[in-house]
Amino acid sequence: MSGNNKVKNAPLNAGSTRPALLATLGVALVGCVVAGIYYFKSPSTPARQASETPPVLAAKVGRDELQMVPEQVAELKVGEVKAQAFEQQREAIGIIDLNQDNAVQVFSPYQGRIGQLNVRAGDDVSKGQVLYTVQIPDLAQAASALISTSGNLRVANETLRRAKALAESQSIPQKELQQNIADQQAADAAYRAARKTIELFGLSAHDIDTIETTRKVDTEMPVRSPFAGRVTARAGAVGQLVQPGNAPAPVAVANLQHLWMVANVPESELASYRLGQEAKVKVQAYPDKTFNGKLSYIGDTTDPVTHRIVVRADVADPQHLLKAQMLASFVIRVGTTVTSPAVPQNALAREGDGSMSVWVATDSVRFKRRVVKTGLIQNGMVQVTEGLKVGEKVAQDKGLFLSNLYLITTN
Repeated sequence: MSGNNKVKNAPLNAGSTRPALLATLGVALVGCVVAGIYYFKSPSTPARQASETPPVLAAKVGRDELQMVPEQVAELKVGEVKAQAFEQQREAIGIIDLNQDNAVQVFSPYQGRIGQLNVRAGDDVSKGQVLYTVQIPDLAQAASALISTSGNLRVANETLRRAKALAESQSIPQKELQQNIADQQAADAAYRAARKTIELFGLSAHDIDTIETTRKVDTEMPVRSPFAGRVTARAGAVGQLVQPGNAPAPVAVANLQHLWMVANVPESELASYRLGQEAKVKVQAYPDKTFNGKLSYIGDTTDPVTHRIVVRADVADPQHLLKAQMLASFVIRVGTTVTSPAVPQNALAREGDGSMSVWVATDSVRFKRRVVKTGLIQNGMVQVTEGLKVGEKVAQDKGLFLSNLYLITTN
């Protein structure tokens, strides 16, 4: 019993189980193969059905000629070649900028401190409107000199008038008359110099006459807008010390109804541009709106690196929609309108040799490839300068598809 128990409880030898495991795997593999053969031979298998009925796409029926099935012809949108008017034009990308002829930094014409600041950025101003005032201590001295010299001139004029009357009756010696004349001339020169000095403060003739008449001096002088426009920047503050030409200017004003569109164009296109040509400008902010302009400047130098030239168009913007530094594009008409045969862009195929081709319908299901020469592209239509006539029927869609299909299709 003890010997039998030892045999019964002994561990199984791993080598004794390998033949049984291999036999089991073999049976499973045979089952998979049989199932696969049954699947692919079954009439209802999709793969077998597809291989039994391959779709017929097209067939070559001659050199550069395809015969299509009616279902495909419908997708090609066969139609007649139409005549279309093409404008000879050039396109460029640039930016919107302020019209620097109508934009100015309004500096104070004299040194002093800002007393009042009457505008803010974004305000519309009229010509002559007071933008800010400057307190000028030196103006009091200049006005005092004007009042003093004005009084001296009046006295000198009256003295000379009496002296001339007395001289006519020989009541005074000639020497005294000459002295009165010299005194009057000196007083007149001093007065003119005082008036010129006070004019340097930007006062008008009316303002100077008022100072003479009233003998009152206001040392806070106004700084006015030179033209109507909009305040584009305000850097000043009340109490700030300002002086002529010291940047930044307290206020900047620009006329925003007329802006610039500035672009760089290839020097190879320079011969096409002329001053006064009409420009159609578009910006991303208003994709459905076109702004009208005219070419106003063509640069005199070419960039030595990019070989491009600056061109500029004056653009009207009465609604103040455009902003400086906006990205913009323009189209400039550079010639007369030309009428030519035209096809949609999808009708064309670029061949391996770089040529362009279209597929011309020879009957209801046959199409022949024809090499053409193209020109302008406008509104999704391509100008055909050679190779097509108005009235011919072509595949207006999938031109590239037909060229590729011809390469892979057998006779």
